[in-house]
Amino acid sequence: MTKRQPAANRYDLVLLGALAEKPASGYDILTLIRDRGMDRWARISTSTVYARLQRLEKSSQIEGRADREGNRPERTIYTIAEKGRKTLAQEVVRHLTGFNDDPRTLGFAYLDALAPHQVMLELKRHEKHLVSEIEALDQLIANHNRPTLHPEGPFLNCMSRDHLSVELRYVQAARLILSETKNHTLLKGFFAINDSLASV
Repeated sequence: MTKRQPAANRYDLVLLGALAEKPASGYDILTLIRDRGMDRWARISTSTVYARLQRLEKSSQIEGRADREGNRPERTIYTIAEKGRKTLAQEVVRHLTGFNDDPRTLGFAYLDALAPHQVMLELKRHEKHLVSEIEALDQLIANHNRPTLHPEGPFLNCMSRDHLSVELRYVQAARLILSETKNHTLLKGFFAINDSLASV
């Protein structure tokens, strides 16, 4: 029997990755996340940052020391430990090569739990959000004036934009399917949007 790998943890990846660059406080890490635009996809809250830092310190993956500058309040500066570097390497591999099916698939799988007009409303709202995100990424890519290793521009921004573009395509496809009233009655049960015509 093969040993099951622990689930990937994006919070530890972000925190340990930041601390691998240089020692930092929780506030410093939150600022870094915002400055790099990582909060769009890392989805890590202030409370989560501080709670995860405490957990990582308790498990000896990072070390904290009290620091005071002038009249500022005392803060804790964290440094990554060797154990934390090993966890960081494992998390990079899990996120890079692990396959976690998109949770949106489950939303599409149970479309019949919502009234058709509600599905259309939510899909339209999400489509608008995706278009806005893609436009913002296109702007970031256009404004990136440094040379990049990737011929199309900044690799991570291009990858994020392309992922969102694929998602937008399928949100629009679902809206098109549901724009036909006759299809509403076919969406009964798990994953009906996948193959309901075959069961008619």
